[in-house]
Amino acid sequence: MEANHWSLAPRSWMVKEKYVCPLTTEEWVEKMMDTDPGFPPDFPEAFESQLSLSDSPSLCRPVYSKKGLEHKADLQRHLFPVPPGHLRYTPESLWKELSSQHEGLEELINMQVQPFSQGIVILSRSWAVDLNLQEKPGVICDALLIARNSTPILYTVLREQDAEGQDYCTRTAFTLKQNLVNVGGYTGKVCVRAKVLCLSPESSAEALEAAVSPMDYPASYRLAGTQHMEALLQSLVIVLLGFRSLLSDQLGCEFLNLLTAQQYEIFSKNLRKNRELFVHGLPGSGKTIMAMKIMEKIRNVFHCEAERILYVCENQPLRNFISDKKICQAETRKTFMREYFDHIEHIIIDEAQNFRTEDGDWYEKAKTITQREKDCPGVLWIFLDYFQTSHLGRSGLPLLSAQYPREELTRVVRNADEIAEYIQQEMQLIIENPPVNIPHGYLAILSEAKWAPGVSGNKKIIKNWTMEQIVTFVADTCRLFFERGYSPKDVAVLVSTRREVEHYWHELSKALRKKRVVGLSDASDMSGDRIVLDSVRRFSGLERNIVFGIHPRTTDPAILPNILICLASRAKQHLYIFL
Repeated sequence: MEANHWSLAPRSWMVKEKYVCPLTTEEWVEKMMDTDPGFPPDFPEAFESQLSLSDSPSLCRPVYSKKGLEHKADLQRHLFPVPPGHLRYTPESLWKELSSQHEGLEELINMQVQPFSQGIVILSRSWAVDLNLQEKPGVICDALLIARNSTPILYTVLREQDAEGQDYCTRTAFTLKQNLVNVGGYTGKVCVRAKVLCLSPESSAEALEAAVSPMDYPASYRLAGTQHMEALLQSLVIVLLGFRSLLSDQLGCEFLNLLTAQQYEIFSKNLRKNRELFVHGLPGSGKTIMAMKIMEKIRNVFHCEAERILYVCENQPLRNFISDKKICQAETRKTFMREYFDHIEHIIIDEAQNFRTEDGDWYEKAKTITQREKDCPGVLWIFLDYFQTSHLGRSGLPLLSAQYPREELTRVVRNADEIAEYIQQEMQLIIENPPVNIPHGYLAILSEAKWAPGVSGNKKIIKNWTMEQIVTFVADTCRLFFERGYSPKDVAVLVSTRREVEHYWHELSKALRKKRVVGLSDASDMSGDRIVLDSVRRFSGLERNIVFGIHPRTTDPAILPNILICLASRAKQHLYIFL
């Protein structure tokens, strides 16, 4: 009997899509034995665990943030602090705006939360959009109550009574509950109750609430105090700020990174009121990540297909990288100027400082496309960094004074300490002697910069080496890194021009073969298991853990510091520059 008992399959089930499915013995063992994936040797030096599989629900993915950035507890205290002895409404600016726009809203929500003495009310124009669901027309706002001695409650406020309002609120609340556990790693008992309210004079809030299931949850589902509320809110931070790390494909396992508080505040902007925005960001501040997140948000806010969102950049490799994400149509500036885009409604411009006007006025074309529908214009967000300007020609950007509204990304999240220090030195040279096409007013952004400290890595400058010495060193160093657990996907070798790519390709390939190291590809194939060899300009917007820069130079010495910044900022942990 004892043997038969232990040979039975475990009595465990899992919800897959809409169905409850039994787990096989193999699936159950895999879930019980789940551990964090193996990473390259320097990974623990660069990243800090925010959520480990060893103490999380079975469907979670691990969550890491760059060392030196805010921990999930710090982010929670900054974004969603639990006040002592009273209720707090956040974001305060949105609460004031909504209250002033909708008469009676403040009284309606205050009446609902009046029984609760401590906690936080988190407002959003659409909690559905925040959870990557589609926005529902007719919703004034959603308010999530996290209060002491209560289960979480999601209130949806409608302009007028709507038969689908309850379904929307219930679906959003259910998605939030799932994400708190399966994404945020919350391990306590949790439910999110859904309540629909209405400002229409013809309907009363009580009438709508009567349609809600009166189910009473046991006391164990209530948040007993500040510690319990903060634990739930830290899981909420992961839900709202988490995004799939760009390293997931490279390392062959999926894990999440967290937005910084600064990135999240820009991401949370009301797209209907911020249809055009210039985002200035320092090297390594996460501009391309933000561009990708905004495109996902556009799809949910405006109910549009990926084919109606256009991402435009200067170079093919970055275009290919974004295109592979299947969240938009991605094109280079040259293609954008050459073709018609009658189906496009929204445009995101990235690396705009390196655009040119040789094919026409790209900015005017982008504005014309996004403003075709006068009653409902599209979104046009432009990301740029003048410190990474790689030419002295006209970029086609409007004057700095006309780049409004404008936001800044000044929290640098990418580079190891030694590399960050080198970038700062080169930026200081630009401030002391700026090229003619960098606006003087932009340089003040450096005074606001905050660099994430404590990330190990190295930077090495090597001078006056021959080609043979350089390619031998690169091959030897790559072999050593690979023996330590790195892969070819971690490495990029960058030169100044496409002609130099051809010049180095044969010699470097030969040196790599001698060391029995894999071959080369250009940056157009970032997903392949090969070392990238390409120009600094074409690698713009991309990154690698290990970067070798060979003879960086430009026809005009005035922008050499810019080229060095472009090069150095591509390296996350190890940088070698041959001068």
